[in-house]
Amino acid sequence: MSNIAKNRDDHWSPDGSIGSKIKRIRELRGLTQKQLGLRCGYSPSTADVRIAQYEKNKKMSREKALNDIASALNVDKSVFFDFDLCPADCMYHALFDLEDYHGLHPVQIDGKYYLEFSGQTSYGTEVNPDNYRGFLQKWDEMRQKHAPNESDSSEERKNKARNYNLWRIEYPSNEAAANSRHLDNLLKMDRLQAEIDETYADMMSEQEFLKLDSTFSESLVMARESCTKITKESEFIYLLIELLAAGIDVKPYKPTEKIDYDHFYIVYFKTDNLIGNENVKTYFPRFLCAIESMLEYGLNIERIIMSKDKELYVSYRIDSSQSNYVSNVPRYWKDMEQIAEFQRDGLPEWRIKEFDDELKAKICGDNDVIYTEM
Repeated sequence: MSNIAKNRDDHWSPDGSIGSKIKRIRELRGLTQKQLGLRCGYSPSTADVRIAQYEKNKKMSREKALNDIASALNVDKSVFFDFDLCPADCMYHALFDLEDYHGLHPVQIDGKYYLEFSGQTSYGTEVNPDNYRGFLQKWDEMRQKHAPNESDSSEERKNKARNYNLWRIEYPSNEAAANSRHLDNLLKMDRLQAEIDETYADMMSEQEFLKLDSTFSESLVMARESCTKITKESEFIYLLIELLAAGIDVKPYKPTEKIDYDHFYIVYFKTDNLIGNENVKTYFPRFLCAIESMLEYGLNIERIIMSKDKELYVSYRIDSSQSNYVSNVPRYWKDMEQIAEFQRDGLPEWRIKEFDDELKAKICGDNDVIYTEM
């Protein structure tokens, strides 16, 4: 508390003192001194007296008392910082402190002076203006929102001023609460969307499987006659590179945000991209044959229909306990996409071989999984 506040008459309270701030916020909240004192847990016989003493700066507000008052008034405790900025000389030195701690300093633009957060603090740390941009943007937004218009009545002006002051004394707690509510609502929407997607996938699964099986029934029979069984994970990876090089849209993860601890999702395809695409009929049956081989070796792979925003996908997943048998697929997916892209672009063989050798070093040898040894 300033020395001025201690030495002046008990009934005098400078505008920037802690006592004056308590009184102003209490009145904004529409509370009497007694009501505020009761909220702070003071006895009915002393509640108004104690608050009056704090407001007149007659009694020093200890840390616990300030915490209780801030909580009762629903404001951030930092509102009650102990510095009276009403006198100009006090304000000057407060700005000097902001320069030392936050890099605030004047800049001249077209003959006018502005304050800017930039440069270095007196402690040698570099100031990042982005750290203050959100606060300044919100401050400007709320200031404009509550600015009086010429057509406003005196009551409307009074309400705008009151709401603006309430926003300021509640900052930054009000922003944290608003952000928390926003995130909570987003999570609720995500959960609701996940439930809708799951319901839609369940409803469409049987029909979608029938379409897929019908589309590839003949080409799958032919593929079984010509394809050799894969025996290790590296062969499965190179088969996926073939699909990517052929322009088939295959992804190494599931199209949903829902967590499934029991399964590891290997790849998925958008069903619309599989059905009705003649190029797919050449390559996708080879993938189906590879899955059949892996099933024969004892891998618990299953296909399921999934949905996201009413788009349907067929996803292939494996029990989490067996995820190590296909773990190189997502781990080196970017390498696989790179090689497939070079093949599509028709790059020289020597250039493709360089990347191919790098991939083989990562997935073959001791890093490979031999399915025939399971």
